[in-house]
Amino acid sequence: MKRSSALGSAGWSAVDYWTQQVTALLVFIVVGNIVGPAAIGVMTMALLAMTLMMTLLLDGFSDALIQRETINADYIDTTFWLLLGLGLAASLLLVAAAHPLAYLFHAPALRHVLPLLAICLPFVAITATYHGILQRELQFRILAIRTVVSQLLGFALAVVLARRGFGADSLVGYYLTARIIEAALVMPVSGIWPGLRVRREAAAAIIGFGRHRVSNQLLGFVVMQIDRFSASLFLGAVAVGIYSTAERISSALINGFSGVVGRVAFPVLAARQSDPDAFEATLRDYMRGVAIVAMPIFTGLAVTSQDVIGTLLNAKWAAAGPLLAIISLSGVAHSSNYVLTAAINARGRPDIPVRYSVIIMIMRLVCSLVAARLGGLVAIAWANLAVTYASSPLVMAFVRPYIPGTTRIVLDVARAPLLAVLAMAGVTLLIARSLHAAHIVPVAALTVEVLAGALTYPGVLLLVLPKDLIRQLVGLVRQRSRAGSQA
Repeated sequence: MKRSSALGSAGWSAVDYWTQQVTALLVFIVVGNIVGPAAIGVMTMALLAMTLMMTLLLDGFSDALIQRETINADYIDTTFWLLLGLGLAASLLLVAAAHPLAYLFHAPALRHVLPLLAICLPFVAITATYHGILQRELQFRILAIRTVVSQLLGFALAVVLARRGFGADSLVGYYLTARIIEAALVMPVSGIWPGLRVRREAAAAIIGFGRHRVSNQLLGFVVMQIDRFSASLFLGAVAVGIYSTAERISSALINGFSGVVGRVAFPVLAARQSDPDAFEATLRDYMRGVAIVAMPIFTGLAVTSQDVIGTLLNAKWAAAGPLLAIISLSGVAHSSNYVLTAAINARGRPDIPVRYSVIIMIMRLVCSLVAARLGGLVAIAWANLAVTYASSPLVMAFVRPYIPGTTRIVLDVARAPLLAVLAMAGVTLLIARSLHAAHIVPVAALTVEVLAGALTYPGVLLLVLPKDLIRQLVGLVRQRSRAGSQA
């Protein structure tokens, strides 16, 4: 696969992922400003359960269709019916869990919110199979168009319902609309319809690979959601709403950036798994791109967090600012871990992420529960950050035996961006303090801070990057531009 082709796939994958992340974030911001933190907290509690069910369906068994060198109708049909069966079972389980979870979290509204959300799960299952097929073929343009349509319609419905006083149910409407439309669109555009060629051999291969991916998804869910669970258990709906909104802003960037890279890196690296030199060169390219882009994004979000919250949300959400400053710093480590996980999965070893995810899960579980019980929201945020950065050397230690040179690659590509981002953070913080002292409104202050960072970071980066690498990057951009103009 040519670099220009990979870049084109990354571009459409970015549209797909960013549409999902930005729309979901906008829904919670717009609806949150209307309904308040308590309703957002209830929905966050409900999404803990629904997201857990979704981990059985997304990016697990369908990834077997991507990783295999060849597939046929047997594998497609078997994957489809396997996932649809899991989707129906997950839906029933979510309905059954509604009353116990309402009691556990002291949130009676969950009794009717969770059964409504359960309707989404069979449609998620249908989408997952076709998502795997289209991702294997790098048909990210089709996936992006589907996402834009479904997300915009879901967003429009959520705003209408919120303005009419439906509270948390307005967010339920968003999820139902988006998931149903995604499933309705993805089947016809793929050109493939499910048949009845379910085969034991295909099922064994799919489950053999997918069980490790699903296990890793479940562990990843605990790792990423344990903070919300801890807040739900000890701190109440309002606190959950505030914390989850700060975390959602950061997660939108993490998932929107790292998710794009991981989705494209996985099939590209899988295609090169038999060529060690090409595999290492490709991995280095992805890790360098992640370091150059992720560091300024997440550091910039941290240093401008107060004005980000002041611009997006009303005064009821002011407590989210300090939380966002802490949580967003974890994005750099998350981005690196995403790429390494994609690389080890591409090697055909999905069991390795399961192993290190178990350790990370235990670390996160213990630290988050203790922080929630003893220190509140800020303590949870600090615990999140500490565990995330402790996980990076752990992931590298597990991956290194199967991908030699991993640590060297990570350290080499991070050196220049780190110097540039430290300079950017210093300049931005000085400007932010001056603007706050002058009582400049958040939106104006944020604009100035972003411009200052956007000028400082690339300027310093060009000074510290090796000259041959700069020429290589410029040549790659020109190549992509020519390819785009010819297309």
